[in-house]
Amino acid sequence: MPDKEFLERNSLLTDLFNIPHIRTVYNMFMMTFILLLLNTIICDIMEFGTIRVGTNTLRHAFAKFPTCIFIWSFMQASTFGVYAGFTQWAYRRLQFLPKSSLRKWDYSWLSIFILYQILFVIFPIKAMLGANLSICCRMIVILEQVRMMMKSYAFVRSVAPRFLSYKSHSETPPPNEPRFSQYLYFLFAPTLLYRDEYPRTKRVRRMVVIRNFFEFGLSIFYLAFILESLVFPVFYVFGTQHLDWKWFVKNIIKSSFPGICYLVTINYLLLHTWMNAWAEMLQFADRLFYKDWWNSTTYYTFFRTWNVVVHDWLYTYIYKDMYKIVVPHNRVLSATTVFFISAIVHEYILGFAFGFFYPVIFILFITVGFPMFFIRKIVSNLFMWLTWGLGTGIIFSLHAIELYARENCPPHPNYYLDLFIPRSWSSNENAFTDVLYKRLYEMITDVLRKRIQEIREDVLEYVNHRINDMMSDVLQKIAVPLATNREFLNSTDKYRAKR
Repeated sequence: MPDKEFLERNSLLTDLFNIPHIRTVYNMFMMTFILLLLNTIICDIMEFGTIRVGTNTLRHAFAKFPTCIFIWSFMQASTFGVYAGFTQWAYRRLQFLPKSSLRKWDYSWLSIFILYQILFVIFPIKAMLGANLSICCRMIVILEQVRMMMKSYAFVRSVAPRFLSYKSHSETPPPNEPRFSQYLYFLFAPTLLYRDEYPRTKRVRRMVVIRNFFEFGLSIFYLAFILESLVFPVFYVFGTQHLDWKWFVKNIIKSSFPGICYLVTINYLLLHTWMNAWAEMLQFADRLFYKDWWNSTTYYTFFRTWNVVVHDWLYTYIYKDMYKIVVPHNRVLSATTVFFISAIVHEYILGFAFGFFYPVIFILFITVGFPMFFIRKIVSNLFMWLTWGLGTGIIFSLHAIELYARENCPPHPNYYLDLFIPRSWSSNENAFTDVLYKRLYEMITDVLRKRIQEIREDVLEYVNHRINDMMSDVLQKIAVPLATNREFLNSTDKYRAKR
């Protein structure tokens, strides 16, 4: 199983935008966005006398941003302790400890590292909830928490085998500890795989950095514009009036458009503009952060190309360890482990960002994404886009409904149950659940009725067969000539007819 090789290469869209035809498509998207933005700004000025598009949403979404940065700074500072602890473990292991104490020394520091990871989960969450951060600020804290944990694990997992495999009496020289500058560069480099050295570019192009950060900010504004234009006006009524099941079906399908816009924009925002900006500032040469996922014809290809950065980490540190160590040569179980970890982390991020547990993504991951991953036969690129649209529409609409349900509907008396039980399910104004329960009741009743009828027919058929077999046995045992015992046989036939 080969290791990832870092090469000097551009992001795919960077190369594609150099093609005039692709650049024209990009300009068309920008033109559409600018015209929609101008239309909304003019309408706001004429109706309200001020510009409102996106500003209110961003103001609420990034409220208490300085507190978010304060929490992030402590999280980042704590990761320096990983390097200090690791160097202490490695130095003492090579220089001072006798061979008999190595196992205790290793397991002690492994326990410390595990404890650090657990505390790194607890304290930022506690600080975030205590400060009552807004949604986007919570998202920043959670995403950075996951990123730092993945980087810390990658550093320890990549460097520790050098010291564990070293034999003091061998002729090979002792391994060198990574320098702090190498560890610090890795913490901010746009990759999750640790290497002592990465391919570097010769200079920093400032205009590339400025353009990427400008597009990053523009993308955030575009996401806020989508929310204000296509999401808020649709779902804000939930919990304030009676809604029938047709409303749910119609708006879940309508949410496919803003959902697919979010899917494409977030990929461009995080994996292209943000990553390329940091790669340019740090002169990080390998910028293959994604591949042509939009051309995927199977989910097997999509999961490997959508986010190359995370895929490389999962493949290197989870899949390969499972395949080589935990469940040797079992690809299915190794892939299953990767899927469950990915689904749980996605749900963890959204759960703490929104402030409630609603495992829509987890269910879609397990029920749709996981089975489709093992289908290697080419389906259709159109089918993939349809499933992405419907999937994001379901995720978008259900989370929007739950958000407004938590604003407009009374909470559950039990605080912890309120976190795990969606309020949209128990809303008095929600007719969808009533219809759903009614449909489920009718379906279950029909299934039970059919099953009872089948059992009844099976029992009658079985009884008839048994009676026929018994009568045949009786007739065979009574050896009576047909000519002299015709009366007895006639009575037997009458009995059979009556039966």
